[in-house]
Amino acid sequence: MRKRIFSILIAFVATMCMQTIMAQPKTIKVRFRGSSPNINDFVTSYARADTGNRDFATFAEEVVKGTHGYAYTKIVSDKKNGYASFEMESGKDNSVNKLEMCYWNCADKKTKIVAVNVLSLYGESIDECIITFYRYDNATRVMKKIKAPFDRKVRPVDFTNKDRTRPSRIEAAKTVRNEDANAWAPIFTLPQNGKDIEITIADGSQLTLSERQWIKYKWNGNGFRLTIVE
Repeated sequence: MRKRIFSILIAFVATMCMQTIMAQPKTIKVRFRGSSPNINDFVTSYARADTGNRDFATFAEEVVKGTHGYAYTKIVSDKKNGYASFEMESGKDNSVNKLEMCYWNCADKKTKIVAVNVLSLYGESIDECIITFYRYDNATRVMKKIKAPFDRKVRPVDFTNKDRTRPSRIEAAKTVRNEDANAWAPIFTLPQNGKDIEITIADGSQLTLSERQWIKYKWNGNGFRLTIVE
């Protein structure tokens, strides 16, 4: 039985990111009761729109049961903080695969920003991180896919602490080659508590802990500003 569970998890790893890339709905009708949707409503509405994504279908089925877990799997449904996640772990190859969704109430008090994040972690490195954003309008009950609401993109050199990183490494971070781009890619973690998006480097071995600059995307009421964590 254990071998079969591991086989299922490996198949999940292989299909999760491909499904996310291939089938991301651009416009989603959000179904809910009451005056405003909660995080479970966003998850289930996304799953209904993305009919070819089996992983999100499972996420939607599980999240309505509330926070719980079973063999190698953890589900979080935090309506109060507007956060939900579906995480699967394989003890055999030390891989973790995670779907996350959360939302932010915008300053205009009429719209929300909704994020969908897919993470695949193998051992000590991140294999894939795909983050997508939507803007939800409560007047139409529709959320539409938007460009990432960041003031600017994260660059490899943003991960370097200028005072503690060797000049050669800073220069290398400024001119990362295509074959090394994945190692320097930003990995995002959505907030269950607070409002800011955490950012880490895909391959932590590119910089020592003392050389690494900690950064995040700080929520500003309608998007995010890249900020150094003091």
